[in-house]
Amino acid sequence: MTTISAVIALGAATLLLVSGYLFGVRRGSVVRESLKQENFDLARQVAQLRARLSHEANEQDASLRATIEQVLTPLIRKEQLSRGLSRASVGEHRDLTPLLDEIAEKGDFSAVLLNNEEGLPLAANRGTPDLGPLLATASLLLLVADRIAGHQAATPRAIMIHDETNATTLCRIFRIQGQRLSLTAVTNGAGLTPTVLDPALARVDAILTGSA
Repeated sequence: MTTISAVIALGAATLLLVSGYLFGVRRGSVVRESLKQENFDLARQVAQLRARLSHEANEQDASLRATIEQVLTPLIRKEQLSRGLSRASVGEHRDLTPLLDEIAEKGDFSAVLLNNEEGLPLAANRGTPDLGPLLATASLLLLVADRIAGHQAATPRAIMIHDETNATTLCRIFRIQGQRLSLTAVTNGAGLTPTVLDPALARVDAILTGSA
């Protein structure tokens, strides 16, 4: 009886050990599968995060490039225009029309007008569509400059007007041998500055004074 009890007890202990082992194996398998799934999910999240960061970096680079181009484009255009106007030929005669034609071409102006302070036109480029309104605008801007100077303010050298048609009119006021003149240009382009016509003034002076 003792022997039988011992065998039964041994069998029970063995069964218990086997059951515990099988339970541990099954438990370990579940844990390993869980860890494997967690690692997979973590790897997927890391890949998504890398892709998002790469996309955001590309967007920031594109935005930065666009901002730089937006800032530099008017400066580059101004430099190109200044160089073009400073190299404009004065011709062999005192006729200013070829010079104003060249200024209009190099500066992408639809109209270029030179007039004196009495409002009389001295020359205009051949492509000017209607000289009357532009001459009236130039004369009016000279009066505006006088009014500004009359209020104990600095005398304007240039006045710019941007209208609802997106056209910009620039009136550059200067003097040659004591006579006040204005060089007025109209454009629909961007990047126009108050000093953009300055390189052409020496050429106008050279023609009017006969030193060309």
